[in-house]
Order: sequence, then C-alpha cells, then structure tokens
Amino acid sequence: MNGLDQVLRDWIANHGTLAEETLRLLIAAVAGGLVGLERELRGRQAGFRTNLLVCLGSALVMIVSTHLADGPWMQGPGFQITVDPGRIAYGVMTGVGFLGAGAILKNRGDVRGLTTAAALWCVAAIGLSAGLGLYSLSFVSALLVLLALWALDVLENLLPRRATRVITIRTRWSAGCVRELVDFIQTQNVKVFGVTFRRPDSEHVDISADIAFTRSHRYYELERKFQEDPRYDLVALERS
Repeated sequence: MNGLDQVLRDWIANHGTLAEETLRLLIAAVAGGLVGLERELRGRQAGFRTNLLVCLGSALVMIVSTHLADGPWMQGPGFQITVDPGRIAYGVMTGVGFLGAGAILKNRGDVRGLTTAAALWCVAAIGLSAGLGLYSLSFVSALLVLLALWALDVLENLLPRRATRVITIRTRWSAGCVRELVDFIQTQNVKVFGVTFRRPDSEHVDISADIAFTRSHRYYELERKFQEDPRYDLVALERS
C-alpha cells in the first residue's frame, strides 16, 4: 500500500493542488460507493447513493477544514485565532450519527437498520480519511467494512442467537388453562421461563409468559399460531 501512496503522491506533485483534492474526493466516492453497493444489494434504504454521498461529503469537509487551519483567521498583539480541523471532523461524525439514527426502524419489537447506521458512520470516517490524503488507509478501511458486512454475515448466521419476549394471551378460565398454554408454546420449540396471570373478569384470564427462542423461531411465527387457534386471543407480544 505504501507504493500506491507514493505513485499517487508523484502524480499529484505533477498536477497541483486541485488534482490532489479531486483525487481525494474520487477515492472517497469509490470507497463509499463500494460499501453502499453492498447495502443496496441487500435492499437497504441507505444504499449506494447515500453511502457514496456521505463519504464524498465527509472528504470535502475534511479538505475544507485543512484549508481553514492553514493560517490564523484573526491575530493581534500577543494572540491569534485559528481553526481546529479536529472539531470539524467531530461535527461530521456527530451529524452522521443523527443520519444513522434515521436508518434505524423498530417494528413490532424487531429493530432493523443498526448495521446500516454503523456502516454510515464508518463511511463518514473513511471519507474524512480520504479527505486527509490517507489513501491506503481509506481503501483498507473500506475493505474491512465490506468484510464485516458480507463475509462475517455468513458466520453470524451460523451462530445460535437467543431472543426474549413477553407474550400475553387471553383465554377462557378453566382448571389447567395456564399449564395448557405453556404446553402449547413449548410445542413450538419456544422455552417458557416465567408465567404470571390475572383475571380481568369471571370468565377469562390474561396469561403473560416470558419466552426465549433462537433466531430461527421468530416471534411473529408464534404470534401467527395464536391467531390461528380459536382458543386464544393475542393481547400483546413485546420485548422483555
């Protein structure tokens, strides 16, 4: 990678400052585009264009901040005011954090978009790196992000993961109705590790069960089972 840096710097030396800054923007666009392409292929909202623009914009801000830091903006006898480019980079990362928060969705207890939000944050950091002229570091970082998004996803899917929920069911009161419900849940390969119940009226009972299951048994599958069974009314299904 040091050879790549030297080749690029030799080319820049022959073409001036504008060429150097253009190269930084192009590298940022390529790095962000590669990460964005992976997100696009997975059908994520923050895909190719979003990641490319975030990385490109971060590089541009970093380039501008280095120009701002070249000299004092105000000076006088015994003092001078300068611009700290690190503060501008900090502002970029904070702003992208808010953008990433917009990519996170919560639907029926299931949180999605955390990986996309993290990828956006990494892409912004790559853009700042490219804006500083750290070409090799930018490319290596982009490759590592792609490795985390693509290759490690295969490994993650092989690992067993446990999720927990609290499910509340309403059914008609009868002797043994709680035991019957627990048995019904366990037939779906879902573990029950806690049960409480209350009587809303003389004919019904609301049973709340703390359940745990692996990722292969999504909670909405259990919800569908209850909806299909006329004995039960699903009251709530939420995170524990």
